[in-house]
Amino acid sequence: MPADNVTPLRRPPKRAVAPQRGEGFGFNTHRGKVVLAHALTVAAFALNVFFRVPPLSFIGLAVGVAAIALVISNRGQAMPWANTHHEHAVRTLMIGYALWVIASLLTLISPFLALAALFGQVVVALWAGVRALIALVLGVMRKPIPNPHGWLV
Repeated sequence: MPADNVTPLRRPPKRAVAPQRGEGFGFNTHRGKVVLAHALTVAAFALNVFFRVPPLSFIGLAVGVAAIALVISNRGQAMPWANTHHEHAVRTLMIGYALWVIASLLTLISPFLALAALFGQVVVALWAGVRALIALVLGVMRKPIPNPHGWLV
């Protein structure tokens, strides 16, 4: 009996891992895509804090949409450690922008809540920035996120 126990009716499962073309931080490697996704996440929330006026605020939104598009297109096709980073980045962006919109809706309720909305948006940006920076460091080291579905890292 062969050691691998492969018969015509029973094949080993195939891994859906995309091949890497190069090393380092290139955008065609798993590590490069993870680092780019977390860097875009940090940039999206930083741009939203600095550019608050409506025409310029769309820059941060565009960076966030670019990060979501990058992460969604690579989710499930990367190495297992990179898949945890993709899930983590999606959750950071979605939860962060949902809380950002809720905080900004406070200004529509009453102009007196504008200070509370500003405070809420700064807290959301700090939460998303710290979460993405810690994940960025783990991505550079090619370590998986311990709990990608959690609220913290």
